[in-house]
Amino acid sequence: GSLTESCRQFLAACVEGKQNILVAGGTGSGKTSMLNALSAYIPDNERIVVIEDSSEVQLQQSHRVQLETRPPDRKGRGAITIRDLLKATLRMRPDRIVVGEVRGGEAIDLIQAMITGHSGSMTTIHATHPYEAMHRLLTLARMSDVQVPTDALTAQTAAAINVIVQTSRLPDGSRCVTHVAECVPSDQEHDYTVTVLYQIDMRGRDVKGRLRRELLPTGARASFAKQLVNQGLQLPPEMLPSL
Repeated sequence: GSLTESCRQFLAACVEGKQNILVAGGTGSGKTSMLNALSAYIPDNERIVVIEDSSEVQLQQSHRVQLETRPPDRKGRGAITIRDLLKATLRMRPDRIVVGEVRGGEAIDLIQAMITGHSGSMTTIHATHPYEAMHRLLTLARMSDVQVPTDALTAQTAAAINVIVQTSRLPDGSRCVTHVAECVPSDQEHDYTVTVLYQIDMRGRDVKGRLRRELLPTGARASFAKQLVNQGLQLPPEMLPSL
């Protein structure tokens, strides 16, 4: 009940069509659960590398490699960070990269991987709205020791992220998807637009006090919809490209 069947169909097509996906949400909102659910649509013949601080992402595919970070010893030696693992991953020839969560400067390494041939990658981030998710990803990328001009970094981030799935924990304790959005690079190289494709509609509470809600299309169509259709993927009617 966290999303509608038509939105599920759209997100499944996005995963199969190798769009880069950012799952955003607050603590306990179901980000990792959503990432696990989305990963089920990755074809089994693709090589997937999963990078995490602690093992939470549970992939069902057989052709996967799961890597975990390692803290330093008592003398501060031997640490292996997500950045170290990302750099090592690029030598493993992965079809997709899944990072459990971006929290720091490793964001820039993931962005670089996404725009240099590793499409279909996925990660999660702490944010409460798709707009904020993009701002936070940019902020984390700037925390890297790699010096990239702001305009260039903004353009690369906009080119890297295709779909943002926003999860939330509602006041009644239920978890659901509240927004599905697309990040569209602007005509100006240093800017981008976040277009909301699906948005939750709240309709009060039922007799048991649970929130009544429905995830509805906004009328906007994804700019890559035609690309997905050309790949033979099924889209819900509201996302079919106009003739």
